[in-house]
Amino acid sequence: MLTNIGLSLIVLAWIFQLFVSLKKKQKLSLGFVIVYSIGVLFLVIDGFGQTLNTVTIINLLSLLASLAVLGVVIKK
Repeated sequence: MLTNIGLSLIVLAWIFQLFVSLKKKQKLSLGFVIVYSIGVLFLVIDGFGQTLNTVTIINLLSLLASLAVLGVVIKK
């Protein structure tokens, strides 16, 4: 249960960062976002392999949010 809460907070943080990045010229380390996204991708793959459905879905949402921020950072 704590894992789900923690991962949900991470997803919310990335969504918040996405909206901040869209509205303002906010500097965010491109390297951080890339490494973070790769790390979460490994968590998603591992979650599917172990059939951890809830954790995997939350990790997938986190990955999508971080990739959206990555797209905004690259575009600016």
